[in-house]
Amino acid sequence: MTPRSASPRLAPALALALACGGDDGHAGTASATSAGSTEASAATTVATAAMSATGPETATSDATATASTTLSSTTAAATNTTADTTTAGDTSPVLLTITLHLENSTFDAAYFAALDDFAATFEAHGGRLTLEPRDSVVKAAAGPPMLLDWKALEARGHAVGSHAAIGGVDPTPLDMFTAQAKMRHDQLAPRVTRLDHVSGNCGDVDWVKGVVDAGFRATTATTVLCLYSMDPADRPDPYKSLDCVGPTDPLCHQPFPSDLSARIHPWRARSGADWLSDDPAGELVIFPGSGSLPCLAEEAENPGDTLPSCTFAADDAALALADLDAAIAAADPNLVNTFYWVWGSWSLTPAEAPALEAFLVEIDARVAAGDVAWSNVGAMLDAYDAWLRANP
Repeated sequence: MTPRSASPRLAPALALALACGGDDGHAGTASATSAGSTEASAATTVATAAMSATGPETATSDATATASTTLSSTTAAATNTTADTTTAGDTSPVLLTITLHLENSTFDAAYFAALDDFAATFEAHGGRLTLEPRDSVVKAAAGPPMLLDWKALEARGHAVGSHAAIGGVDPTPLDMFTAQAKMRHDQLAPRVTRLDHVSGNCGDVDWVKGVVDAGFRATTATTVLCLYSMDPADRPDPYKSLDCVGPTDPLCHQPFPSDLSARIHPWRARSGADWLSDDPAGELVIFPGSGSLPCLAEEAENPGDTLPSCTFAADDAALALADLDAAIAAADPNLVNTFYWVWGSWSLTPAEAPALEAFLVEIDARVAAGDVAWSNVGAMLDAYDAWLRANP
């Protein structure tokens, strides 16, 4: 990797969040760009360029409208106060996607048909997904016979990355970790149009260097587990001492940064030792995420418990929309604003479909207001690259 060209600075908004919990070993923070009409215009331009084209609005049935009304009431109850709304066009929209971790299932024709239908449901609302298959899913899709064409999904506006499931709480030799990451990359790359990012890649190793050397440019779904690569003294409180039993330990599986305002702006990481600091020499772009969508209510009701088996319902949607509204309120017109939820071990039952439809209708309203634009991780990376060029 190239030598550090400047002193590292904490990622935008992250310094303030960490200051509430202790010193992470890096002093100070700097705005990614000075405020001003030129920068705001540039940020709006690159964010707009990242929006996927959306189709015509789909008519909503009376039953869906009723479900949406119910969900709206639940959403209002999920927040203590209502954030001030911003007039459409005043700020860059929040670029939105949902990442699907494709794992822990039987990967047969019915599974891939259901996944294709799920993507079509989002497309009817202009939605864009980011699919992240495990290596076993990539193999099953390839066949023979071929059960899913990833390139066809990309052509419909979605993105594909790798859910590597490597690393962990035990020390891992860097060369072994890099080889595992490269195997995931090289398996998936010929089957997609573009491959930029990876998830499920944190642990007690310089995971930043490892995935960059394997060919990835970005990572999603950072969790507390990612702090294992840092010197304990450099970790923010209360994580200086970590004793997780594995990657899915309830503590280590929590999204990190913990503060939502620190999860809506990407940054560049140079190494696993200081990945919380934005570094101009960093070669890995960090896109933090905001929890597992179908598990939000369960995890809120039982914090610290073993990860539950979840189904998506109106209470999950209400919490998700409250977080999305908080992200909209915290959006910075001078930065690229991104937000997504993870759908871990993706599956969807018919009983969950009405709640999903009502949820998408709620997002439709935020898109129509100009507060949100559907995107995917590849398009978010393009927007961030464009912002960096405009703000050297």
